[in-house]
Amino acid sequence: MPLGIRVKFWLFEYYGWLVCIAVAAAIVMLFVMKERVTTIMTVVGSLLSVAYFLQKQKLEELRIFREIFKECNERYDAMNDFLIPISEREKDEGLSAEEILKIIDYLNLCGEEYLYFKRGYIEPSVWQAWHNGMKKIISSPCIINVWKKEKETGSYYDLPL
Repeated sequence: MPLGIRVKFWLFEYYGWLVCIAVAAAIVMLFVMKERVTTIMTVVGSLLSVAYFLQKQKLEELRIFREIFKECNERYDAMNDFLIPISEREKDEGLSAEEILKIIDYLNLCGEEYLYFKRGYIEPSVWQAWHNGMKKIISSPCIINVWKKEKETGSYYDLPL
């Protein structure tokens, strides 16, 4: 995961503590360094504004995440009845054109999920669970052959399967 996205999730997790520490430091500056009260109030006000912005950003990204999560799960659920029996085949029996198209639809969904993860919209723990499921399905002899051919097209946003 890119550093910027790791930092974002870290900030969203700990911004409350960071603001508390910064406010405490501002209070110490007031008493120890004898800074003017107006300077300290400016610093504290700025910190509270940053905390408010981060909280609003976190809530907005949570809303976006919920929409993406719901849509991806609905799309996967719609494919489940068709995809699971194919993935449980023990050997590569020929696939029909319809089965290949369904597998490609699934791979497209996986690629989109990975793109959302790379952009920082999917929580790392959710991505890990989705990725584990993808690896299980892709390990099927029938599906892995379709994946190998599709991967050569350069599509799927560098999906690591």
